[in-house]
Amino acid sequence: MARLTSHVLSSSGLTLDDIDYWIATSTETRNEPEESKLFSLLGWPDTRKVLQMPYPGHHLSHAASAFFGSGFDRAGVLVVDAYGARIGGRRERETAFLFEVNKAPEKVFQMFRDTTRIAGRNVRGELQVPAEFCGVGELYRMVTLGLGFSECGTSYDDAGKTMGLAAYGKPFSQDPLFIRTGSAGFSFDGARDSLSDLGLIEICNDGGRVTPYTRNEKGRVRREDIAAQIQFEFENACMRLVEDLVGQTGERRVATSGGCFLNTALNTRLLREGVVDELFAFPAATDDGNAIGAALYAHHYLVKAAAAKSSRIRSVYWGPKPPESYQISEIAKRWGANFKHHNCGGDVVRNAAEAIACGEIIGWFQGRSEFGPRALGARSILCHPSIAGMKAKLNRRVKFREPFRPFAASILAEDAADWFELPAPESPFMMLISDVLPEKADQITEVVHVDGTCRLQTVAEDGSERYRGLLRAFKQLTGLPLVLNTSFNLRGMPIVEGPEEALDCLYGARLDRIFCEDVEIVAPDFGKLTPQIVCEVSVIRNAQFIDGPHARLFPLFDGRRSLDEAASEVEVEFDEALDAVLELRHMKLADWRETPARPLPNFIVSQYEAAEM
Repeated sequence: MARLTSHVLSSSGLTLDDIDYWIATSTETRNEPEESKLFSLLGWPDTRKVLQMPYPGHHLSHAASAFFGSGFDRAGVLVVDAYGARIGGRRERETAFLFEVNKAPEKVFQMFRDTTRIAGRNVRGELQVPAEFCGVGELYRMVTLGLGFSECGTSYDDAGKTMGLAAYGKPFSQDPLFIRTGSAGFSFDGARDSLSDLGLIEICNDGGRVTPYTRNEKGRVRREDIAAQIQFEFENACMRLVEDLVGQTGERRVATSGGCFLNTALNTRLLREGVVDELFAFPAATDDGNAIGAALYAHHYLVKAAAAKSSRIRSVYWGPKPPESYQISEIAKRWGANFKHHNCGGDVVRNAAEAIACGEIIGWFQGRSEFGPRALGARSILCHPSIAGMKAKLNRRVKFREPFRPFAASILAEDAADWFELPAPESPFMMLISDVLPEKADQITEVVHVDGTCRLQTVAEDGSERYRGLLRAFKQLTGLPLVLNTSFNLRGMPIVEGPEEALDCLYGARLDRIFCEDVEIVAPDFGKLTPQIVCEVSVIRNAQFIDGPHARLFPLFDGRRSLDEAASEVEVEFDEALDAVLELRHMKLADWRETPARPLPNFIVSQYEAAEM
């Protein structure tokens, strides 16, 4: 943490001595003394400069990020997530506030879980199930885990997959199965039995465990229908919370945060059905955004440095400053990559637009990275939105992810209304979905989801200048003012931050080229590279996806034969052989002999693993 903080400071030309105050918050502190000790983990901040959030600070930090990021002078603020702060023996669940400039925030209502335990905690490789469930976010998380949507054997729930899959299904029960809404609030009494009946959990004497749904079977409720059921109940519950907030405050401008509000279908429904007049969903809605929220709370209430309202945030390009282009060229040389240094940004934009127009898939690495989970044209993978099969190729051979998952689009803001039915005047942070106009859908098939919608980023004049330049150049070439935009990473990996990580993606997927600042780097000739296994061959033979001719390939990945030679020796098609190597590389079971060793992240404590059950 100290190293990361120093990197962020140095990239802005600051030192520790330049910082006036520090503040932090956590879900796991149990009281004010523990909250005050957070900075002892860092070791170096001057304790005289440390400020403290009012305890508990987790939902309050979420709320501060949403309100002060919204630009509203008065608004209701709603926070919904799977797990909030510990308060004695309880946890925050759903919390609503009323914020107004120059006034202390008022708590409108707050709901608690009467235990600090975390459902879905990983214990000896199994995701544990508690005796009862409690919370809108917790139920969405548990259904997500039950559907098999967790990453890399962890307890991290990939809720975006559940939302994407829901569009393929229909709710199958008129009666709520997971979240019942009544005059007294929410009830989750039947949720555990419903999860068990659907085969998503196994109930045991000690509570139970998640039994992930792997495939649709005859006589069993389809996975996509289960996703549709929880999505419908989740939306209804959150709609009820917003209606209660509006009813109790009279304020129809609402700001939201907490991981549940990354659900773009929910955000869009709130606007479409007129529950609110204006909605601002903070783009870094999960716990990463709490760093911003705590700082904004301190700025406005503890230091009292700002008397007027904040302006609405227009950009989240807040990452560290990237290396200079000459440094990126040196990195490309170390990888043995073919690269070209462009003399100006105009050349970069033109070459990138031409590559996309020709059907290539490119990596786009420009400027400071985005803060939050959305790729917004600083760390993006981009391609043509109209060429048939592009979505399938991206999912299978670049992102290594499920075929049902949709892709977003970035469009010039001034052209958006000609292509989409917008729920709001703009969507700069991809926090909304839009219906594609029927007469346009056939022209942009690769960004249209099965329900006729698209998660959309509108790129305005005050957005990234180079990204807008690319969109304008692509429009001149094709007549289309938009591109398919997905995050610059592979499944289960964080979005790339530095050039080394971008090159790692280039050598690990079917990208055609990447543009890192002014440096254009072409994909390697994979046939001439030398694959080598970096684990016991028996581990690979036991992998479920290994069968047929592939099983004969792996003993030849010995670091002595090129991929061309290995494929030819066992008479396997080159594309099949390359797919096998890239899949193994993604699983960290194989690598290319010619590339530098890959630094892997080291997480001291996995998500949710530190908390008590």
